[in-house]
Amino acid sequence: MKSRLSLSIFFGFLFIGSFTHIYAQNQRNHGWALVGAQGKLLIQGKEQLTIRDDFRFKSPEGLSTNQEIDFYLMLGEYYLKKKDKVGIANILYDLRTKKGEYTFADFLLTSLWKQSQGDEVQAIKTLDTYIQKEPNTYFRNLAKNMRTNLFQSGEDEKKTMVRMDCQKTKPYYALCRVFRLQYYIDLPTGKDKDMHKHFVNIMRVSSPFFEDIHLEWIPLLDRIDEDLPAKLSFLGFVREGIHFQKMIMDLEKITDGTVNENSLERLAFFQILSADYVSAEESYLNFLRSARGKKTSILNRIYVKLGALAYFQKEYKKSLDYYLKLDLNNWSSDILHPFLNEPMSLSEVKDLISVSLYKVNGAESALKALQKIKDPEKLTEADIWPKLRISQMLMDQNPELSSRMTDEIIYMAQEKKWRRLEYAATILQGYNQIYRKEYRKSTIEFTKSRGILDDENAFYAAEFLRNFGFIFAHTASGKKGPVNGNIRDGVSDYSFNHPYEDLYYIRNYRPLAFSTDLFFEYALSHLRDDNDVWGLLDTLFKYNSVKLQKNLKGSPHSLFQIPFVNQQFRYLSGFSTARESKFFDSTYAESRETENSIQRKNEEENIRSLESVKLPTIFLLPYKEEFYLFTYNPKESKRNQLNWKMIRTQRPDASEIVDTVKELVTNNKDHDKVQIYLNEAGMGLYRALKKEMKDQTFVFFFSLYPITDTQKPLNLYSWKCPSNMRLLEGKGINLVDTAYFEGSRILKDKERLHLWDFPTGTNVSSISPVFGWSCRSDSGVMEEISFHKLFRRIDYRTVPKMIVYTERVLGKSLSDLSLHHQWLHFWFRSGTKKIGYLPTLPVLDAVSLQSLGEPPAYKEEGIWIYGSAQ
Repeated sequence: MKSRLSLSIFFGFLFIGSFTHIYAQNQRNHGWALVGAQGKLLIQGKEQLTIRDDFRFKSPEGLSTNQEIDFYLMLGEYYLKKKDKVGIANILYDLRTKKGEYTFADFLLTSLWKQSQGDEVQAIKTLDTYIQKEPNTYFRNLAKNMRTNLFQSGEDEKKTMVRMDCQKTKPYYALCRVFRLQYYIDLPTGKDKDMHKHFVNIMRVSSPFFEDIHLEWIPLLDRIDEDLPAKLSFLGFVREGIHFQKMIMDLEKITDGTVNENSLERLAFFQILSADYVSAEESYLNFLRSARGKKTSILNRIYVKLGALAYFQKEYKKSLDYYLKLDLNNWSSDILHPFLNEPMSLSEVKDLISVSLYKVNGAESALKALQKIKDPEKLTEADIWPKLRISQMLMDQNPELSSRMTDEIIYMAQEKKWRRLEYAATILQGYNQIYRKEYRKSTIEFTKSRGILDDENAFYAAEFLRNFGFIFAHTASGKKGPVNGNIRDGVSDYSFNHPYEDLYYIRNYRPLAFSTDLFFEYALSHLRDDNDVWGLLDTLFKYNSVKLQKNLKGSPHSLFQIPFVNQQFRYLSGFSTARESKFFDSTYAESRETENSIQRKNEEENIRSLESVKLPTIFLLPYKEEFYLFTYNPKESKRNQLNWKMIRTQRPDASEIVDTVKELVTNNKDHDKVQIYLNEAGMGLYRALKKEMKDQTFVFFFSLYPITDTQKPLNLYSWKCPSNMRLLEGKGINLVDTAYFEGSRILKDKERLHLWDFPTGTNVSSISPVFGWSCRSDSGVMEEISFHKLFRRIDYRTVPKMIVYTERVLGKSLSDLSLHHQWLHFWFRSGTKKIGYLPTLPVLDAVSLQSLGEPPAYKEEGIWIYGSAQ
């Protein structure tokens, strides 16, 4: 069973708090490190040299063979960047006096030097000679892979790499590891049926680069594959891409004294994809600091990106300030629209600026600016967009004039076959007709809009705007219309795209007066009046899921980042650089989209899944100043199974809510359990019910995703290290080493319950990268489980069927539901089916240990949570 990732938290289990430096290391202990303005070369924590003006080559001292080889390669990459012939000659002299395992380094640096001098024929010949003569398979394969990297080019820049097995005891370990990573990232073919397996493997082979001191630096990375960061990012592994991009940039800083501007702009794009907008802004500002005296078109390109980035973060004043630094008298059509990833005309940039101007100074200022845009003799589609913007901003003040202008634009767009313009204008006109109380005409416009966009322009669609429009039109008309399906589709589309809602004002000319809050008010009112209880539950369920996402900070990691990054590409790809253009139609991008589809399909939630549950079910969903209570009674006829009640209270333990649940329990006396949807309101209700109905068993469920899981006996496992776990040895529990318990290594037994009862070593309010558990083993060695490592390592092959944990594991009681929610999100999204929580473990023997796998053990003090409704 592949890991299921709950769609209700589509944008992920998020680390709360600082996520900018999730993969950041402290001072690098191996390889080149920047200390102030100086570059230092360290070999596993020992400083070997500092780059100064009087720096001179010296042979390494006191290092092992493997460490000396690393030293020569790292110093060699410095000399290659500096084009230092004497430095390379000194290294080659040393290597040739040592021979043996040093020989590959000799041939490699010789080949690279010849390549840097423009003699590619001799560079290839040098490596070919080594490959032909080298008897050792490991060294020969290293040389083959290096030759492939240096001298092979092909579609998507994919490499035909030899798969390597890497051991720390062998020399060239870092090179071996990066070749192994290259091999795995080039396996996906875009539509591969084993795509998820490929992505799991990429995650696992990239993990050591963030955990192993030997891999803190990859010598010659810029020579091996300067596009490795881009390939990883286009696959969706953008955090990994950033890690390697920063490594390449550190070498630039050390050798050249400054970072290449192209590298800074590329890094900013990757940071935007990872939602690290603060760092992206700083990267662009660093670009500007190093670009003084550059062509105006280059500076304009960066200021447009800064303005758009600030707008996206709702910092409208800052956005306008950046835009005002543009030199519009020297505009280049090569500059891309940040939100559309296509060349932007001068009219379009003025249109872009007008939205920030509107946000800061209001419609009147924006309209004056737009009206100053002069029409060329021959109008193009780009010249018409500002006119549609004027119509958008006029709608509040003068809907009649706005409607006439929009009609003219529609006719022109139809005549010229400007599909995107026609689509945006038609949607806008639909809303305009609502203003004018022409409700029938409004629905005609929304209906027409659906067939306008062709496949080439499909990315421009704004389905939730179209569906929202139907709701507004029918509700305003006072007539009962068949819009339940529009509500369902609109809410579904909005739940995926809400982080980009502000962009719809720019991209799709969304009317300014029709807010999302107003849509939900109208939608819920219609569903209540229509007594569409399933639609009501679906809308509120998704509404609360979106609200949860908005309250979280940061962005997903590990495999969970793939759908998030895919969405970022959809809306923010215009922040890319020219260097990435070849990757947009590559198999890397296609593979990411396929994996995104797999994850979405594997975690789709459907309210109608309730129709197959066997237990009485309760949802308590908040909306503004009230609660909606939904009860599902499987004993009733299908028509009467799901019922709802709106209670105007902010207390989940209000008597009206508790009494309704009591009635449900009374009507289902033959059921030993009642299940509650696990949210903050559900937990508050549970506490009240425990006091009122002490003999009733209540369990929780986390998701509606239909998990089909055969009920098999579970074998108990725990971490071998903690002393309290070692006391349970021989009582029916398997104690395993750290690597097996955290998921680094795979246990053959699939039917497992993992028992967690050891204290966290950190006191934080969120499950962050520093969260972890440590202990001293019986041999006296300190061992640790890092949540960061656990998060990266757990996948469908290593996740247990059930988790049992205690208060000690998170350091806080269940009253701090937010922290526990994060913990539950992680395990259920990874594929765990059940979780049990106890404040403390009772005294355990062989019988009571086995009882931890059954709900009765949690009736008094604990809680039992199913991954899905039962």
